[in-house]
Amino acid sequence: MKSRGLVAALVVLSLAVVAGTVAPAARAVDPYVVDVQECDRNNGQATVPAGVPVSVQNFAFVTGTSGLMQGFLLKQVTSQGVLRDGVLTIDDVSDKWSEPEQIGDGPARGWVTRLPNIELDPLTPGEVVLAGAIIEFSGPIEIVFARVGLIGFGPFHVRAGDSFFEGCTLTAV
Repeated sequence: MKSRGLVAALVVLSLAVVAGTVAPAARAVDPYVVDVQECDRNNGQATVPAGVPVSVQNFAFVTGTSGLMQGFLLKQVTSQGVLRDGVLTIDDVSDKWSEPEQIGDGPARGWVTRLPNIELDPLTPGEVVLAGAIIEFSGPIEIVFARVGLIGFGPFHVRAGDSFFEGCTLTAV
């Protein structure tokens, strides 16, 4: 009888230890997500919680046809950068765009591709980090959506040498 009680107590203790080690790990890997495009529209500023990993959700590029998307992918040169503790890190991510996916079936349908997120280790209180991406174009591209005019968006003509930059200054609180 005592051995059953001891075994039961050990099982409960083991489950409690496993649960105690799994729960903090799950919280530790859930990053705080910041959309760089939304941040850019908000004067390029965002606050993030200190002590939590940060995932900066990067550019997405959308156009109306698969062919236009392929043209974009062939003519873009994309770099991601992070300025942290006075150190600037820049990575060429031109070949890191996701496989294009078709979206929607209405007038706004099109094709989308996305850059990988910028993953940051937790920031300390008051720490300021700049993260962003720049796309430069080696040739002209068109951004056109199906049935232009129905949604009042486009077409856009991007010239060779044009560039798009979106960045976010993150401040930990």
